[in-house]
Amino acid sequence: ASTAVVPDDILVLTKPLGTQVAGNLQVWMMYEEKWARASSIIDEDAARRAITISELSMATLNKAAAILMKKHGAHGATDITGFGFLGHAKNLAAIQKAEVDLVLDTLPVIAGMKELSAGAMGPNFRLLKGLSAETSGGLLIALPNMEAAEKFLEEYKQDPSNPEKWG
Repeated sequence: ASTAVVPDDILVLTKPLGTQVAGNLQVWMMYEEKWARASSIIDEDAARRAITISELSMATLNKAAAILMKKHGAHGATDITGFGFLGHAKNLAAIQKAEVDLVLDTLPVIAGMKELSAGAMGPNFRLLKGLSAETSGGLLIALPNMEAAEKFLEEYKQDPSNPEKWG
């Protein structure tokens, strides 16, 4: 079995980004001035949904994803935590034996957190730059091909520890 990310691997991220922004949003909701700024971008129901998704994400272990990535022949992986998505992706690329470029099409982000990070909450969270710290973030997994990635995702979504809670 390969232990290195190789060209044409398919990257999968198992949890949405934005836990840091959502966690701070919860605090902002307690302060009238800060909530006034945030509520110009996100309504209270959407804010509470984002906070709930963030809490569920942080409370979900990566064990099921780790077991499935081995089953589907992953070539490499990293968790996404304190260095943000970009920091961990760079670390994953840096430890490979051969030079690799990681190309991304789409990243899952908790609904509303991208807009908050770009607007009311200011640039401090650096979510849009890939540098926002995540608490108990997901795994960025390099799978050998699209078939393996699709099978991984199908099984991961069926796992009882991951009941389609990411919105």
